[in-house]
Amino acid sequence: MMRIDDPVLLLLFLFAAMTLTLLAMPWVIWLAHRVGAVDHPDVRKVHSHAMPRMGGLAFLFGLFVLPLSMWSTFDIQVHPDLLGFLIGLAVVAATGMTDDIIGISPKWKFLGLILGSILFVLISDTAIRDLGNLFALGTVETGLLAVPITVLAMVGFVNALNLSDGLDGLAAGIALIAVFFLGFFSLKVGDPMCLALSAVLFGGMVGFLYFNSHPAQVFMGDTGSLVLGYVLAAISLLLIKAHGAGDAGAVSPVMMGVLLALPLSDTLYVMGQRIREGEKPFSPDKTHFHHRLMGLGFTHSGVVGTIYSLMVVYGIASIALMRFPAWLQLLALLALVIGTFGLLRLIEKSGLRIHFEEAAPATVAAPVRSWRWMPAVTGKSIPYVTWFIPLSLVFPALSINVGGAMRMVVIASIALALLIYPWKKARDATWPNGIFYLLVFTPILCINWLGGEVVKDYLVYVAIFLAVWVGLKLYYARHARIFFSTGLEVLLILLSWAGPWLVVEFRLVDAAAQMSLYLTSLQSLVFLLATKVVLRRQASRNRQLLIALLVLNCLLFV
Repeated sequence: MMRIDDPVLLLLFLFAAMTLTLLAMPWVIWLAHRVGAVDHPDVRKVHSHAMPRMGGLAFLFGLFVLPLSMWSTFDIQVHPDLLGFLIGLAVVAATGMTDDIIGISPKWKFLGLILGSILFVLISDTAIRDLGNLFALGTVETGLLAVPITVLAMVGFVNALNLSDGLDGLAAGIALIAVFFLGFFSLKVGDPMCLALSAVLFGGMVGFLYFNSHPAQVFMGDTGSLVLGYVLAAISLLLIKAHGAGDAGAVSPVMMGVLLALPLSDTLYVMGQRIREGEKPFSPDKTHFHHRLMGLGFTHSGVVGTIYSLMVVYGIASIALMRFPAWLQLLALLALVIGTFGLLRLIEKSGLRIHFEEAAPATVAAPVRSWRWMPAVTGKSIPYVTWFIPLSLVFPALSINVGGAMRMVVIASIALALLIYPWKKARDATWPNGIFYLLVFTPILCINWLGGEVVKDYLVYVAIFLAVWVGLKLYYARHARIFFSTGLEVLLILLSWAGPWLVVEFRLVDAAAQMSLYLTSLQSLVFLLATKVVLRRQASRNRQLLIALLVLNCLLFV
């Protein structure tokens, strides 16, 4: 039997879910057109033309098929937790598909969600029996209201995530970040099923984002958003059950509330505003958090990136609060939510508007005559830097011996790049940048983790050289748009920077190894910025650089 933290098993679940999603999506898009599951623009939505929905059906396959394999993998014989999860999932998925295909009233949708949630809670026995020392007056018991409170919380979160699905890649990215942190909580609790479910959902979201990143080819629809909300809520309840809410350092309901607070608080805020203005709480409009950011002048990518960043902040806060009592966790939750929405309100009232316009290449007069040749030199250096990026890592890559879990990381990076790189057509000019970041992050991680002092120092000097070059290009050529990021690129950067803190917080590595991870993240970011400068004006070099970086990663096995 494999251990809970076996990286081979987890990567197997992740890549199986991702591959199933990638393979199923073209058929799902075809089916959506056939059954009329097409999303048309309305007052609440920002897209301007009809789009196929029901895309969530693609990652739903993995959520059904892969958990079934856990019965044999973990020697689970019809475990009630897994049985309840799958039965509830079936009901919620059927509700979402019905709404996507024929459209149903909110009343029937809520009934489907309530039924699925009740079945899950009762079969898996995940009702929240207590809320911890919530008011510093002793443990708050839920008693006879345990099941109704749990079902209400579950349905509320599912609906909140459903309403947050308003921009390309938004709901999928929120779910991916949330389940990333839930995976670490699963390690803390020692729950193999929750860890495997987290890996499956993470892989499914990566595969889905390939089609859903801006500009999207498909929407997840209610099939996807209801399922995502259900799975995140179910994993959270299973973790609370596995580590009682009253225990010191437990995975408490309030901690899960902090992790999932952004979509929840956004929905509650919007509904409260509608009720205060005498409107129905579920009336469509454009007052959600992402709509308000767009009203401030944020681009689509800027809105998505901002919300991704906030999700990471909330996730880090949920883990940082683990060692505190429930009443302090509640105060921190309120402070986070009030601070987030209060700051947004202050910006709106100030009249500040943000304009993302790249400055035209400027003719900056150098203060010293001898430096006037610099713009021409930096411009002509692009072909050389293109090849310098991968070649500079060849020497250190050949000087280390990669094995064990690190070998699996390299294999996973190569496989991920091959699977999700847009080989036929780069739909989004910035989508490949996430792949490039991954392919430089992996060898740099291996070098910092396994290399000697000589190769580590060499890598520092290479990063400094590229940082200086990027700075000169920014000064003389105004490549400001290299800081604009979308989709996979933002997610990988955020998660790679959050990772070092998380692995130490959960005592997976020591402090020295943590510094290697932080150094890797910093150096990889420098390499990414250099790559974006190269490819911004020389997009035809995409394939050349990709192949060079793939070969570089393969050299780690030599």
